[in-house]
Amino acid sequence: MRTTRRSLLASAAAIGAVSALMPFRAVAQTRPDLVIAVDNLWETMDPVIGISTSGGRVHWNLFDTLVRRNRWDDPDGTELVPWLATSWERTSPTIWTFQLRDGVKFHDGHVMDAEDVAFSISEKRLWGEEPEAPRGTRYAAGIVRVEATGPLTVEIETEAPDPSIPYRMVTPIGFVLPKHYYEEAGRDAFGQKPMGTGPYKLVSFNPSTELVAEAFDDYWNGPIPAQSLTFRIVPEFSTRYAGLAAGEFDVIVNIPSDQIEVVRSTPGIKVLEKSIENYPMFAFNTLNTEDLPDNPLTDPNLRKAMVSAIDREGITQALWGDATFVPTPFNFPEYGDYYDPDRKRAYPYDPERARELLEMSDYDGEELIWHIVRGFYPNYEVAAEFMVEQWRDIGINVRIRIVDNFSLAYERPFHLLNMSMSSEFSGDPYRPLWLDWGPDSSRTTAAHKTWVPSDRFLEIGERFEDAQDFEARKAAYLELVDEWEDITPGMYFWRNVVSFGIREDLNWDPGNSDVTIFDKMFMG
Repeated sequence: MRTTRRSLLASAAAIGAVSALMPFRAVAQTRPDLVIAVDNLWETMDPVIGISTSGGRVHWNLFDTLVRRNRWDDPDGTELVPWLATSWERTSPTIWTFQLRDGVKFHDGHVMDAEDVAFSISEKRLWGEEPEAPRGTRYAAGIVRVEATGPLTVEIETEAPDPSIPYRMVTPIGFVLPKHYYEEAGRDAFGQKPMGTGPYKLVSFNPSTELVAEAFDDYWNGPIPAQSLTFRIVPEFSTRYAGLAAGEFDVIVNIPSDQIEVVRSTPGIKVLEKSIENYPMFAFNTLNTEDLPDNPLTDPNLRKAMVSAIDREGITQALWGDATFVPTPFNFPEYGDYYDPDRKRAYPYDPERARELLEMSDYDGEELIWHIVRGFYPNYEVAAEFMVEQWRDIGINVRIRIVDNFSLAYERPFHLLNMSMSSEFSGDPYRPLWLDWGPDSSRTTAAHKTWVPSDRFLEIGERFEDAQDFEARKAAYLELVDEWEDITPGMYFWRNVVSFGIREDLNWDPGNSDVTIFDKMFMG
């Protein structure tokens, strides 16, 4: 994902011109009241404290980020576009300067300024010793100063040169909150009665039933295509589906894969299947521990044999059809110029090679235990059953242990552990490759840790982290991937898939995302 000054200025001009030409209130009487049936709502609507799939469906309608990914032209959002910030530039090796959009209003009419932005990304809120929103800490790593240096100018200073700062402003820490209202209401009350600059303003919120928001017609990027949004909790899919078919709901989420065709064949309904930036996987436990002193998976040949024995393409096609794909490790289309569609995996499906690698290992038929959380990832358990059979075919004995939550999954002993990995954060492989597998990651430091990075992995990773220009960063990234594959501490399945059922006449498409935004960029 790369942004040039030319594309940044062109996008800013285009968004501003369209907004200026469209009358806000002329369409008010023809707009629909949309009801979105969801499986859950997060308990707070603070967009950082409430980081979650269920929260993200709402946040982007109430709040705006400084920068946005252009998913309306490119579903993968590989281009950054100005949003509440009209431009940004690196004004020193460790300082990024953001210019803000003039005249943007919060839902109470207060005009946004640089103090609001500095507060939203402040030490007190995100990155101090005891921040008010600690779930934002990892997104704010390395920030040492955020300062309003003018009415519409903000500086963000980092401990070391960091090219990822504009990309971080797309994540939840880029949401701008009203300093005056947040400080008056307090953290907890703000989460129950949130206020932002987004296209819709809150009417009511009950975390156990629904959230209702209405069009904010003073929105800077109007007009607003819907009169109101109601996110209603309907836990059971069958009830969501019946409501959609009856016209009670306009959008439903999370259609089980075995029900996709049933919903698609229903008159008046269409189905959207979207592959999103999340990749289900398992981690190999590569460690000898007190409860697993003779772990066969300390042998990399066994791990490579297990990866080579799995026909991921065949399993993925059987379960998902053409809705998704099997990735080469850390080679994802959302990474723009880092993505190479022709790059191959080091250990593709090859049963004969798998048997050769198994013969080279010290494996002697020991039972390997795979911990999987029940129902957490769509189709994961079914895929696991296929994989167990394919391992059995070459002489590897794996037993699945289904548990009810991650606390139980993390209890040792285990040999394989189900996980997933998000690929957002920096516009390049920094998060999934280094933050998720590096020396400070949970896979290295948590009680359920599964590996210790090699010295070479750490050395390359530090070069990758420090590299400033694209070519140096890409070269280090490719070396780091090679080292990861040589160790093989895990295996990725597919790019995750989300599904929506919607009214056939509703012109809405979220791009390749599980975030539901009902502004004019996504809804006709």
